[in-house]
Amino acid sequence: MADIFIVDDQGPEATAMLQALYSRSADSARTHLEMVKKRGSAKFMESYYVGYGHASIGDCGTTTLFVEGLSILACKAVQDNPLYSGQESSTRYIDFSKQAIIDPIATPESKAILDKWMDFYLGALAPLEAALKVQFPMGEGEKEKVWENAIKARSFDILRGFLPAGITSQLAWSTNLRQAADKLHLLRHHPLQEVRDVADGCLAELRKNYPSSFGHKDYPDTEGYLAKTAFKTNYLDSSFFGPDQPDLSFSSTVDNAALEAGELDVINSRPPKTNLPRYLDGYGQYTCTFDLDYGSYRDLQRHRNGICRIPLLTGERGFHAWYLDELTDDLRAQAQTLVDEQYAAIEALDASAEDKQYLYPLGAKVRCQTVYTLPQMIYVIELRSQNTVHSTLREVMHWMHDQMMAQHPKLALHTDLEPSKFDVKRGTQTIFKREEQPA
Repeated sequence: MADIFIVDDQGPEATAMLQALYSRSADSARTHLEMVKKRGSAKFMESYYVGYGHASIGDCGTTTLFVEGLSILACKAVQDNPLYSGQESSTRYIDFSKQAIIDPIATPESKAILDKWMDFYLGALAPLEAALKVQFPMGEGEKEKVWENAIKARSFDILRGFLPAGITSQLAWSTNLRQAADKLHLLRHHPLQEVRDVADGCLAELRKNYPSSFGHKDYPDTEGYLAKTAFKTNYLDSSFFGPDQPDLSFSSTVDNAALEAGELDVINSRPPKTNLPRYLDGYGQYTCTFDLDYGSYRDLQRHRNGICRIPLLTGERGFHAWYLDELTDDLRAQAQTLVDEQYAAIEALDASAEDKQYLYPLGAKVRCQTVYTLPQMIYVIELRSQNTVHSTLREVMHWMHDQMMAQHPKLALHTDLEPSKFDVKRGTQTIFKREEQPA
């Protein structure tokens, strides 16, 4: 019978070495663990890690970084990684009115732009909540606290469109040691100074805590190449698309006849909320191009499988109308004037396109492109079409659904195609202390 046990009381480096030694020794990890306890993990690593000869040892040790006070733009840069696992502050549930804002331009003009976005956000919260309470009165049997939370969430859904992308957030990043080194190595060449500083700060903490795992040698040729390709690596901008690129486009390399002949039963017998087997990735990919507000792009980026590059945040695509349509008449008139004036003021600044991103609002539209396989496509469509998902992203998911059904008429999809509506259940999607749960 197999001997099964758990080791979770050692540091990441020692745990990594315990795993690595399986490839060099037939002794039990119990034996190696006793050695670690006697000698200490630092001495153990000094004795074994250097001569192991494989960077893969870093895959076996995990740690969690907590990064606070970084902009939403910097959050996206850290999270732009198919192997990212972690969490970030949500603009849909948290009042961002008291958060600091990063302004790399640091001129009176740029400060005035940021102040105007926040003045509108602050001034609109109370009247919008009051209007929403009239529009969506508490129903019979509903808990008042849950209803109030749902109203607040709806307010944040709408007003997040006016938050500048330089607003600060916080994130947690759970990663193995090698992935951390690889990702931070790339981020040291990011176009944004803030991101480069975050990378340096993370590396400093990791070197301090795990000196045996972060003594990587840098190679000038590699560093030069990373610096040269940094912009194309990190941002998807308008130069990527041809002049005749339509606002919406869908293409596929999947052969529907082959898919139906061999896999229709596997696909269509799948229960809701069940993932398709990964071997179906081999049938090809779907490429979707569409406009989406930057706030909802952030939700889409959370799906690490496939390709969903970070778009350069500019004013080229305008402002998403949904954020205006959901305001009261008085607020809508103010907001439209504000957006027009702010976009013109940002454009007039003498600053790089990368730094101007900090001043554009989350409601700004950006051109996005996703490249997914069949299992990835279906997973994203079904999960992000649910009613609790932001309305602007649901609209894109419904379009993707229609494209998939046109491509695969016999495909069974568990998509929520109902129109978006206010749902008091949003008020329960939070984290309470046990004694604070709504009565």
